[in-house]
Amino acid sequence: MDKINSLQVLANERLATLLRQKCILLDAPYYHNIGDVLIWAGTQSFIETNGIRCLYTASYETCTFPKISEDVVVLFNGGGNLGDLYHEHVEFLKAVVRHYPNNRIIVLPQTVYYGDKAVMDSDFEFLARHDDFYFCARDKVVFESLKNYFGSKTLLVPDMAFCIDFARLKPYLLPISRDKLVIDRIDCEKGGGQLCVDGDVSDWPVFEHSFRKSTFVNKLFKRVSDLRIPVLSKFCNLIWNWYASSYFQKAMIKEGVRFISPYKRVETTRLHGAILSILLGKEVVLVDNSYGKNKNFYDTWLSGFDNVSLKD
Repeated sequence: MDKINSLQVLANERLATLLRQKCILLDAPYYHNIGDVLIWAGTQSFIETNGIRCLYTASYETCTFPKISEDVVVLFNGGGNLGDLYHEHVEFLKAVVRHYPNNRIIVLPQTVYYGDKAVMDSDFEFLARHDDFYFCARDKVVFESLKNYFGSKTLLVPDMAFCIDFARLKPYLLPISRDKLVIDRIDCEKGGGQLCVDGDVSDWPVFEHSFRKSTFVNKLFKRVSDLRIPVLSKFCNLIWNWYASSYFQKAMIKEGVRFISPYKRVETTRLHGAILSILLGKEVVLVDNSYGKNKNFYDTWLSGFDNVSLKD
């Protein structure tokens, strides 16, 4: 727990001086990726711990760009979705920059991956034209790359999931009853190191069995929103913002904790499978993903953890 606490302290030290009394939080993950939802929950805990009022939360699909005073900081949720694998999030960030030219904007800790450097240059040169824009990297490799674009406004900050209040996890803990869980991601980031499949093998349960109570209502909101019927979609997005914060996030955390907590050991290609396992006190083997994200994160933050090892 001491090492987890040290990462929480470091996040506070590097971010608190940039924050003010009020914020809005954008790009919240209203999709069924438990890892991204853990980042969101950790960010909420961080905001609450620092006594900041969060005036508005929205995803890239539900954001209506509310008018805010210039003393409100715009926080852009962290994760691994900035780059050309999931470019819709970069496009949303660029829209945020256009809508809030006079507000401080902080991109919370991100892994950035571009296959096409020309696209990266174009995106980041646009973002860097904002006068009060800060970009947090969550590993040293990304930090060195981002400094070329954002200079002293580039920060190296641990993943925000480490800031999650353990009280949000504790209600869903199950007793240990099994030996080893192998989390094997099945999406476009699969690759890198080889898993040792000598345990129960699964991706996040909401991907393996996506028709669940925890995701069905959220998918319904998305279908209605995607229709883009002016009045209906606007009303749907308002309700979706409320539902995602009040119910969906808790359901995703419950899924994740109940998935991992029965096991003694976890081997995973999902970074947040490792982070949640660390928060739950498991013995963890982290396996690299397709473009080095997991290895870079391990080298930056996890190599000093006695219960965590890396398999390239």
